[in-house]
Amino acid sequence: MDLLNTVLHGLNVGITFLIVITVLIAVHEYGHYLLAKMCGMHVKAFAVMVGGIRKTPLAHRLAKPLIPAPVVWTVGTILATATFLGGFFEFKPLFYGGLAFLTVFLPIQIIGRLCALYHRPLLAGLTTLLKSWGIIAVILAIGTRFQNLDPGYALSMFLAGSVSAVLMVYYFPVLTGNDPEGNEGNGNVVIDGVPTHVKFRPLLSKTNKEGTEFSLLLLPLGGFAAIKGMHPKEDGSETKIDQGFFSKSPIKRLAVLFAGPLFSILFGVILLFGTIMAQGLPDKPTTTIGILGNGSAKAAGLQVGDKITAVNKENVNTFYDVLTRIRYSYDEEYNPLPVELTVLRQGETKTFNFLPIVTETAEPVRDENLKETGVNKRQARLGFDPDYSYKTVPVSEAAARSVTAPIAMVVNLAMMMSNPKIAKENVGGPGAMVEQTSTSINQGFIKVLELAALLSISLGILNLLPIPPLDGGQMVIAFIELFRGNKRLPMNFQLALQNIGGLVVMLLMLSVFAVDAGRRSELNKIKENTKIESR
Repeated sequence: MDLLNTVLHGLNVGITFLIVITVLIAVHEYGHYLLAKMCGMHVKAFAVMVGGIRKTPLAHRLAKPLIPAPVVWTVGTILATATFLGGFFEFKPLFYGGLAFLTVFLPIQIIGRLCALYHRPLLAGLTTLLKSWGIIAVILAIGTRFQNLDPGYALSMFLAGSVSAVLMVYYFPVLTGNDPEGNEGNGNVVIDGVPTHVKFRPLLSKTNKEGTEFSLLLLPLGGFAAIKGMHPKEDGSETKIDQGFFSKSPIKRLAVLFAGPLFSILFGVILLFGTIMAQGLPDKPTTTIGILGNGSAKAAGLQVGDKITAVNKENVNTFYDVLTRIRYSYDEEYNPLPVELTVLRQGETKTFNFLPIVTETAEPVRDENLKETGVNKRQARLGFDPDYSYKTVPVSEAAARSVTAPIAMVVNLAMMMSNPKIAKENVGGPGAMVEQTSTSINQGFIKVLELAALLSISLGILNLLPIPPLDGGQMVIAFIELFRGNKRLPMNFQLALQNIGGLVVMLLMLSVFAVDAGRRSELNKIKENTKIESR
């Protein structure tokens, strides 16, 4: 039953995460779509998710038949299941062996099939795989310096790199075209010296009377609104395309670009207002864990939602009781002293014995309301904050809190950009978001909506950053052209901005992945240094 519950919870987390991200991106892109229509632009396609399915048959062009695809899928599914079971039952040979096969041998087989179908040298596909692994190695090096690195986690990261490489090889025909963004799923491969058309199509699609194709694509975590004439041309002809993006004034282009982030922020504010009206606002701290940081508690296996009932066998009734029994758990030389926590988790009592982490410098001492007292001392930390009881609030206060949430996020973003330490503690990549989704699911549907609200607002704000190819970067270009009397910027200058912005976005993505890896490494280090035991 425990195994079944674990599997079901994992599936629930994965599906919920993908649904939330897909809906948020769809709302964002709908903003672009709606304003484009209002400004007289033609939207060629509105897609939820990204990446189509190859519809062009190529197997009949092979001199030697390949192993049937269902066989490959069946083998992969069996191995994935065996790997999961090996990890769950801690049978390491099966777990690591399965991960290695899924990471190395199966991707090589799939890439070999694709290279044969596309009549490409196998070395070209393997080079893509090696490059992807190289990027993963860089992420792990930056985030962990290859210290305290869990082999299973490292293999999982390389598995993600293998999946990315397989997808790049799969979409090779469209990614290598002259206009990879505007080819609408059309590509070519060269067979026996002759260019052969290859078409990728959505899972589902329907075209309305205005000629806009609404489609459901293959891969989650994406979506787009393809506006006619949105890709600059070297000869400037994009400004002469009827109902095209660049044929309209900079003001209209600004409105269309701003609409996506605006819809994301408004959608998040509406969701947040609903959650506040449903559950209220935090009132008083409780003995239940509400936020779990990268500390001894998380390393020991405590979870958000655990209710602390005793510290060192002494019963506690308030979070202040927990705080006072832990914060001075060190000797005269500031060496940590063991702490025993007893918690109630889903009706079952669990006990955890481990060492806290003593702060290197004096920090503010907090009172029973968790307010700073003005006294600073070195303190023992377990790495968690309390959950709160909630109080109902009037509609006006709920609206005020919701509307000001984006402002608070902008302030926090500014603080993170100016302080790397704050950024390291608060920024997270997909791993952190999946972990937060799991926590929200355990806390209930309202918390899932609250997470979706915060993610939606974050999506809108981040897209307003003045970095091409983000909406904010495109808005900067439109602003400049507005002051130039609607005169387009030179193509070389635009390409330079796009390349620089793309590099910055890539570096930011690598950084958040590295932060995720660093947190995992730090947890492993804490486990080794705090003598963790639980029962």
